[in-house]
Amino acid sequence: MNEKTDPVIGEGHIEQARTNESNVQQFEDGTVEHIAVFSVPLADALAKDKPSPWAGHMWKLYAIMIVVTLNDCMNGYDGSLMSSINAMKPYHDYFNVGMQGGGTGIVFAIYSAGSLSSLPFAASAADRYGRRFGMFIGSFLILIGTIIEASCKQGALGQFMGGRFIIGFGVNIACTSAPTYLVEMAYPSWRGVFGGLYNVVGYYIGAIVCTWTTYGTGHLSTNWSWRIPTIVQCVPSLIVMVSIWFMPESPRWLFTNNKREQGRAVLVKHHGGGDEDSAVVLLECNEIDESINLEIEGSDKRWWDYRGLFNTRGRLYRVFLLMLVSVFSQFIGGSVISYFMPVMLEDIGITGQNQQLLMNALNTVFSFLGGIVGSFMVDRLGRRNLFLWATFLTGLCYIALNIIAWKASATGHVSTGTGYAFIAMIFLYGIFYSFGWTPLQALYPAEILTNEMRAKGMAFQGFMGGVASFINQYATPVALKNIGWKTYTIFLVLHFVQLVVMYLTVVETRGRSIEEIEEIFNDPHPVKRSLQKHEVVVRAGEGVKMEMS
Repeated sequence: MNEKTDPVIGEGHIEQARTNESNVQQFEDGTVEHIAVFSVPLADALAKDKPSPWAGHMWKLYAIMIVVTLNDCMNGYDGSLMSSINAMKPYHDYFNVGMQGGGTGIVFAIYSAGSLSSLPFAASAADRYGRRFGMFIGSFLILIGTIIEASCKQGALGQFMGGRFIIGFGVNIACTSAPTYLVEMAYPSWRGVFGGLYNVVGYYIGAIVCTWTTYGTGHLSTNWSWRIPTIVQCVPSLIVMVSIWFMPESPRWLFTNNKREQGRAVLVKHHGGGDEDSAVVLLECNEIDESINLEIEGSDKRWWDYRGLFNTRGRLYRVFLLMLVSVFSQFIGGSVISYFMPVMLEDIGITGQNQQLLMNALNTVFSFLGGIVGSFMVDRLGRRNLFLWATFLTGLCYIALNIIAWKASATGHVSTGTGYAFIAMIFLYGIFYSFGWTPLQALYPAEILTNEMRAKGMAFQGFMGGVASFINQYATPVALKNIGWKTYTIFLVLHFVQLVVMYLTVVETRGRSIEEIEEIFNDPHPVKRSLQKHEVVVRAGEGVKMEMS
């Protein structure tokens, strides 16, 4: 069979292969297509509605996605902020803190401590008051934390750390609600693209703005060199605070909170283009109703009760995948590169502050480009393939990094060529990681959780990721100082352990509505079930005409 991908059905719902323009036109004119899909009902609805990515209501949806994506800018901004100002002499002089060791580790890690502390509030804000409220209150706390950070007096490291704590607290609340809202609001056939772009564009726009801001202010010899980039970090939060109330509430939150007609109206407007009889909207409403009816039994609305995440085999499997994505990924070496890149560059002879900041900024740009490409491959290649290939390729880069670090330690220096090879491996690591991991870190966890679990599951993921990040960020500078290149070896081993575990457990979620993903976890063999496809005959405007046996 010649399997094809047609944009009318939606990338990710058909076995992936491009059609030429004539085939697409023939399909739109009503000719029959024989295709392989993951979800027959969704393929049927999409063929009936024939959605166009250029329709007016889609552009309104894109604008909503952009505002939501700004919530993730703070993650990227902070990920680059501390590694950048950690290369600035005025910062070290002002707070009397070194580039390595426990003192630096706790300054980095206090952000994660703030994220950990927000666990009881992140889910309840999104579940009780709505996804928009969660994004608003998180952004407000980021603004307060920024003011505290930027107004520090000389030597007031405790105040600086307090600001970072509050920012971490606010970011986790905002970043629990934001991907939850995005996955629940996105059009089904483009959920993968927008979910991927959320983390890529949000994270890397924040990171790029930060690295190039610090590169510019790094030429200053005053305390404004670190104070200006500290102030800039609140700009996305201000935009979110102003814009969020002009956006609709999540339709799935409205359905869950007995506001079905309001939820349906949101879907009709933004998914059906105003068409009350839209097949996609009808399918979504029916699936949401069915999902809610199933979840009501045994569900617990108490904000502090997280037992619902663990009370069935399928839910335990989901939580395990959350841990795999948010916790285990912290220990495959990315933090050594992103947070302590200035230290590594210094170790191979690149000691100038401006040189270090430039390398950091260029690495961010290349990683961003890799992430953009990866986002548009989420539906084409699938979530599982992206995870596995990215983990494998970054592992190969880490082998080279480990060898070069060992050689530098053994000889006390490295040649110019070896030093540039080290930098090249850092850049390649960032590109591969951003291609496969970055688009999926927010999308995949939000997809695999049920509507009733989603906010608490995302908050739990944030908590466990924060624990891992805190340990990692505090322990890594200590390890680099005490055992040097062997730190890379530890991460290298963990890298390939994770690859094996992911191959055995990660399920594919492309080509299905959010509610249909439940079928995967109800099956005795989730991975096998997630890869199963159905061959159907489809006619544009009429839907699925026949399912092949």
